[in-house]
Amino acid sequence: MKGILVVDKPSGPTSHDICQYFKKQLNVKKVGHAGTLDPLATGVLIILLDEATKLQSIFLGKDKEYEFTMKLGLETDTYDSQGKIVATKEVPPDALEKIKELLPEFTGEILQIPPVYSALKQHGKPLYKLAREGKEVTVTPRKITIHSLDLITTGYLLPYGNDGYVTLKTRCSSGTYVRSLAHDIGEKLGCGAHITALRRLRSEPFGLEDAIDFGKT
Repeated sequence: MKGILVVDKPSGPTSHDICQYFKKQLNVKKVGHAGTLDPLATGVLIILLDEATKLQSIFLGKDKEYEFTMKLGLETDTYDSQGKIVATKEVPPDALEKIKELLPEFTGEILQIPPVYSALKQHGKPLYKLAREGKEVTVTPRKITIHSLDLITTGYLLPYGNDGYVTLKTRCSSGTYVRSLAHDIGEKLGCGAHITALRRLRSEPFGLEDAIDFGKT
Protein backbone atom coordinates (compact mmCIF):
# COMPACT_ATOMS: atom_id res chain seq x y z
CA MET A 1 0.00 0.00 0.00
CA LYS A 2 1.21 3.50 -0.73
CA GLY A 3 -0.36 6.90 -0.46
CA ILE A 4 -1.02 9.99 1.63
CA LEU A 5 -3.37 10.40 4.58
CA VAL A 6 -4.35 13.80 5.92
CA VAL A 7 -5.35 13.46 9.57
CA ASP A 8 -6.89 15.88 12.06
CA LYS A 9 -4.60 15.05 14.98
CA PRO A 10 -6.14 15.21 18.47
CA SER A 11 -4.37 16.69 21.47
CA GLY A 12 -2.40 14.13 23.47
CA PRO A 13 -0.58 11.67 21.21
CA THR A 14 2.70 12.51 19.52
CA SER A 15 3.03 12.65 15.75
CA HIS A 16 5.06 9.42 16.03
CA ASP A 17 2.16 7.78 17.90
CA ILE A 18 -0.20 8.62 15.04
CA CYS A 19 2.24 7.17 12.50
CA GLN A 20 2.62 3.94 14.44
CA TYR A 21 -1.15 3.58 14.74
CA PHE A 22 -1.61 3.70 10.96
CA LYS A 23 1.40 1.47 10.37
CA LYS A 24 -0.28 -1.23 12.43
CA GLN A 25 -3.83 -0.65 11.21
CA LEU A 26 -2.93 -0.54 7.51
CA ASN A 27 -0.14 -3.14 7.72
CA VAL A 28 2.42 -1.04 5.86
CA LYS A 29 6.20 -1.26 6.12
CA LYS A 30 7.08 2.42 6.20
CA VAL A 31 5.19 5.38 7.63
CA GLY A 32 6.32 8.96 8.09
CA HIS A 33 4.83 12.39 8.55
CA ALA A 34 5.45 15.76 6.93
CA GLY A 35 5.87 18.10 9.88
CA THR A 36 5.79 17.35 13.61
CA LEU A 37 2.91 18.54 15.76
CA ASP A 38 3.58 18.79 19.50
CA PRO A 39 1.51 16.47 21.74
CA LEU A 40 -0.55 19.48 22.88
CA ALA A 41 -1.31 20.53 19.29
CA THR A 42 -4.20 19.48 17.07
CA GLY A 43 -4.93 19.77 13.38
CA VAL A 44 -3.53 18.87 9.98
CA LEU A 45 -0.92 16.11 10.01
CA ILE A 46 0.19 14.64 6.68
CA ILE A 47 0.89 10.90 6.96
CA LEU A 48 3.02 9.27 4.23
CA LEU A 49 2.71 5.55 3.54
CA ASP A 50 5.43 3.31 2.06
CA GLU A 51 6.67 4.78 -1.27
CA ALA A 52 5.04 8.11 -0.45
CA THR A 53 7.62 8.61 2.32
CA LYS A 54 9.98 9.66 -0.48
CA LEU A 55 7.87 12.81 -0.82
CA GLN A 56 8.58 13.89 2.75
CA SER A 57 11.11 16.60 1.89
CA ILE A 58 8.66 18.19 -0.56
CA PHE A 59 5.89 18.54 2.02
CA LEU A 60 8.25 19.54 4.84
CA GLY A 61 9.23 22.69 2.99
CA LYS A 62 5.68 23.95 2.52
CA ASP A 63 4.04 26.81 4.42
CA LYS A 64 1.83 26.17 7.44
CA GLU A 65 -1.13 28.01 8.98
CA TYR A 66 -1.97 27.95 12.69
CA GLU A 67 -4.41 29.35 15.20
CA PHE A 68 -3.02 29.52 18.72
CA THR A 69 -4.02 30.71 22.17
CA MET A 70 -1.45 32.00 24.61
CA LYS A 71 -1.75 32.91 28.26
CA LEU A 72 -0.06 36.12 29.27
CA GLY A 73 1.69 36.56 32.60
CA LEU A 74 3.14 33.05 32.88
CA GLU A 75 6.33 31.66 31.34
CA THR A 76 7.14 27.93 31.19
CA ASP A 77 10.33 26.08 30.33
CA THR A 78 8.70 24.41 27.30
CA TYR A 79 6.85 27.56 26.16
CA ASP A 80 3.54 25.68 26.46
CA SER A 81 1.16 24.57 29.21
CA GLN A 82 2.83 21.16 29.54
CA GLY A 83 5.99 22.65 31.01
CA LYS A 84 7.01 23.97 34.42
CA ILE A 85 6.20 27.56 35.32
CA VAL A 86 9.45 29.51 35.51
CA ALA A 87 8.14 33.07 35.88
CA THR A 88 4.97 34.92 36.84
CA LYS A 89 4.51 38.56 35.88
CA GLU A 90 1.78 41.18 35.89
CA VAL A 91 -0.17 41.60 32.67
CA PRO A 92 -0.47 45.24 31.53
CA PRO A 93 -4.09 46.42 31.30
CA ASP A 94 -3.51 47.63 27.73
CA ALA A 95 -2.01 44.30 26.60
CA LEU A 96 -4.32 43.90 23.61
CA GLU A 97 -3.39 47.29 22.22
CA LYS A 98 0.30 46.59 22.79
CA ILE A 99 0.02 43.26 20.99
CA LYS A 100 -1.54 44.99 17.99
CA GLU A 101 1.39 47.41 17.92
CA LEU A 102 3.92 44.56 18.20
CA LEU A 103 2.58 42.31 15.44
CA PRO A 104 4.41 44.09 12.58
CA GLU A 105 7.72 43.37 14.38
CA PHE A 106 6.98 39.65 14.09
CA THR A 107 5.87 39.74 10.46
CA GLY A 108 8.13 39.12 7.48
CA GLU A 109 11.56 37.51 7.53
CA ILE A 110 12.82 37.28 11.12
CA LEU A 111 15.33 35.35 13.22
CA GLN A 112 13.79 32.92 15.68
CA ILE A 113 15.38 30.88 18.46
CA PRO A 114 13.70 27.44 18.64
CA PRO A 115 12.61 26.12 22.06
CA VAL A 116 15.13 24.08 24.03
CA TYR A 117 12.38 21.49 24.37
CA SER A 118 12.14 20.56 20.70
CA ALA A 119 12.95 17.68 18.36
CA LEU A 120 15.91 19.51 16.86
CA LYS A 121 19.11 17.53 17.35
CA GLN A 122 22.47 18.26 18.92
CA HIS A 123 25.19 15.67 18.32
CA GLY A 124 22.51 13.32 17.01
CA LYS A 125 20.28 13.55 20.08
CA PRO A 126 16.98 15.48 20.36
CA LEU A 127 17.30 18.71 22.33
CA TYR A 128 14.36 17.87 24.58
CA LYS A 129 16.11 14.70 25.77
CA LEU A 130 19.31 16.61 26.55
CA ALA A 131 17.31 19.27 28.40
CA ARG A 132 15.51 16.66 30.50
CA GLU A 133 18.88 15.15 31.39
CA GLY A 134 20.06 18.55 32.59
CA LYS A 135 22.74 18.79 29.92
CA GLU A 136 23.81 22.02 28.26
CA VAL A 137 21.87 22.77 25.10
CA THR A 138 22.94 25.19 22.38
CA VAL A 139 20.17 26.60 20.20
CA THR A 140 21.05 28.62 17.12
CA PRO A 141 18.69 31.33 15.77
CA ARG A 142 17.09 30.39 12.46
CA LYS A 143 15.71 32.53 9.67
CA ILE A 144 11.94 32.08 9.19
CA THR A 145 9.17 33.97 7.45
CA ILE A 146 5.90 35.01 9.06
CA HIS A 147 3.63 35.77 6.11
CA SER A 148 0.76 36.99 8.28
CA LEU A 149 0.01 37.36 11.98
CA ASP A 150 -3.45 38.47 13.09
CA LEU A 151 -5.06 39.06 16.46
CA ILE A 152 -8.31 37.12 16.82
CA THR A 153 -9.16 38.13 20.39
CA THR A 154 -11.14 41.36 20.61
CA GLY A 155 -13.19 43.19 23.20
CA TYR A 156 -12.16 43.83 26.77
CA LEU A 157 -8.65 44.94 27.55
CA LEU A 158 -6.64 42.36 29.41
CA PRO A 159 -6.49 41.09 32.06
CA TYR A 160 -10.08 41.95 32.94
CA GLY A 161 -12.02 40.32 30.14
CA ASN A 162 -10.61 36.80 29.74
CA ASP A 163 -7.96 36.11 32.37
CA GLY A 164 -5.09 36.95 30.05
CA TYR A 165 -5.82 34.54 27.19
CA VAL A 166 -5.16 35.82 23.67
CA THR A 167 -5.81 34.02 20.37
CA LEU A 168 -3.89 34.74 17.17
CA LYS A 169 -3.66 33.29 13.68
CA THR A 170 -0.51 32.99 11.59
CA ARG A 171 0.65 31.76 8.21
CA CYS A 172 4.34 30.96 8.29
CA SER A 173 7.22 29.20 6.61
CA SER A 174 8.32 25.68 7.37
CA GLY A 175 10.52 25.50 10.46
CA THR A 176 8.59 28.11 12.43
CA TYR A 177 8.01 27.30 16.10
CA VAL A 178 4.72 28.86 17.21
CA ARG A 179 5.71 28.22 20.83
CA SER A 180 8.73 30.47 20.32
CA LEU A 181 6.57 33.06 18.57
CA ALA A 182 4.23 33.22 21.58
CA HIS A 183 7.16 33.30 23.99
CA ASP A 184 8.84 36.13 22.11
CA ILE A 185 5.63 38.18 21.97
CA GLY A 186 5.31 37.73 25.73
CA GLU A 187 8.90 38.86 26.21
CA LYS A 188 8.28 42.00 24.17
CA LEU A 189 5.16 42.73 26.23
CA GLY A 190 7.23 42.39 29.38
CA CYS A 191 4.85 39.94 31.03
CA GLY A 192 5.78 36.62 29.42
CA ALA A 193 3.45 34.13 27.72
CA HIS A 194 3.04 30.48 26.88
CA ILE A 195 0.91 28.45 24.47
CA THR A 196 -2.25 26.83 25.87
CA ALA A 197 -3.76 25.69 22.56
CA LEU A 198 -2.33 25.21 19.08
CA ARG A 199 -4.22 24.10 15.98
CA ARG A 200 -2.70 23.62 12.55
CA LEU A 201 -5.25 24.81 10.01
CA ARG A 202 -3.17 24.09 6.90
CA SER A 203 -0.05 22.23 5.91
CA GLU A 204 0.18 23.07 2.23
CA PRO A 205 -1.40 21.92 0.03
CA PHE A 206 -3.87 20.42 2.54
CA GLY A 207 -6.27 22.01 5.01
CA LEU A 208 -8.67 20.82 7.70
CA GLU A 209 -11.32 20.37 5.01
CA ASP A 210 -9.15 17.56 3.59
CA ALA A 211 -8.46 15.85 6.92
CA ILE A 212 -10.09 12.78 8.42
CA ASP A 213 -11.04 12.81 12.09
CA PHE A 214 -8.51 10.57 13.84
CA GLY A 215 -11.09 9.75 16.50
CA LYS A 216 -13.26 8.08 13.85
CA THR A 217 -10.53 5.92 12.30
